Amino acid sequence: MRIKYAVFSLFVVAAISLTACSDDEVKTSEVSLGLSLPSTIENLSVNSGSFTFTNVSTATEVSVDYGATLVTQLPDGLYNVSFTGKASYTYTKETLVDGETVVSDTLVTKSLQGSQQNVQITGGSYSLSLSVYLVNDKADFVIAEIYGVGTYTPGTSSQYNGDQYFRVYNNSDQTLYADGLVLLESKFTTTQKYAYNPDKMDEAMTVQVVAMIPGSGEEHPVEPGESIIICDNAINHLEANASSFDLSGADFEWYTQSTSTTNPDSDNPSVPNLEMLYNYTKTIWVLNKQGVKAYALARLGVTKEEYLADYTYTYNYVLSTGATSKDYTEYYIPNDWIIDAVNLSPKSAYVWNVTSASLDMGFTYFGLNNTIKENLGKGVNRKVSYTTTDGREVLQDTNNSSVDFTPASTASLATN
Repeated sequence: MRIKYAVFSLFVVAAISLTACSDDEVKTSEVSLGLSLPSTIENLSVNSGSFTFTNVSTATEVSVDYGATLVTQLPDGLYNVSFTGKASYTYTKETLVDGETVVSDTLVTKSLQGSQQNVQITGGSYSLSLSVYLVNDKADFVIAEIYGVGTYTPGTSSQYNGDQYFRVYNNSDQTLYADGLVLLESKFTTTQKYAYNPDKMDEAMTVQVVAMIPGSGEEHPVEPGESIIICDNAINHLEANASSFDLSGADFEWYTQSTSTTNPDSDNPSVPNLEMLYNYTKTIWVLNKQGVKAYALARLGVTKEEYLADYTYTYNYVLSTGATSKDYTEYYIPNDWIIDAVNLSPKSAYVWNVTSASLDMGFTYFGLNNTIKENLGKGVNRKVSYTTTDGREVLQDTNNSSVDFTPASTASLATN
């Protein structure tokens, strides 16, 4: 396969009338909408799509069809902007037939999407160049569920810890192997935005936990439509808390070797441990209970040793005071290695995504607010898109967590 590469942008101008405004009238601005297309494919062209402007203050949405003229005035304000559509390109394939090279062109059509948060439109005119990405539509493992807050202990005012888990689902029609699958937690938070330098988000995810499922390649098969459970403590939590559930039969658990004598991690020897390639904390890793992180699944593109040696970078960021922070060094995972990503944020506190829009355009949430007690017992569950004729559920995977998940939902493992 041979693909030619170049960089170009396609601009679609949508004229928004700027009317004379008195002090009591709502001001509007003329907006030029641009799509900055992926730089990896020379002949990519947009077939169809639409822009959506969501006013952050009022939640009012305005949609603009790709290629059409906007006839509705857009008030000045702060907006989250997204684009979804279809794009196509051709690639040249060379095949050897009877000793001769035969060259053929193949047309490929893919979904295209992009988003940008906190776009301030004001001043009479605004020019937007929205970066968009091709969506990876190959069925693979997906994060089907995140249960990260924990449960409430009946009869007390305390929260119960240790029963956090992920449910990972084979969304394909083939047997997949979980060996080497990597679970990631983001370093950055979705409720606090900084200008990071360098900004690697379009090419990589900055991570603070990298935990790998063990195996030589074909030790842990997962049939189509089946799930694996990865949990904190693989024990029967019902014995200590009637509002929890039995995780003793989990497929994998994460175990953190800690020097703490007051709060050691428990280890079920009959359940395989994830291999902690990197863990930011020297104590027990607990999922962020406010739900302000992103989580992802990936497969390393290099050996474990090469990853640990070569995949860190140093950055700083601009503080709210305008000063520059000290330098930080963190691990990162290239976006090309990531097969699924989910951004979490309390609905009332969401600011931005901490992964590229090519991985996730939206977010989902444990609760409306970031109060742990308010959100105990809640998680997020991926929706079912359709059921095949043989009864296999295919989960919704549009790379937009805002529409793919049911937020603030009950744990699928709950029995009461």
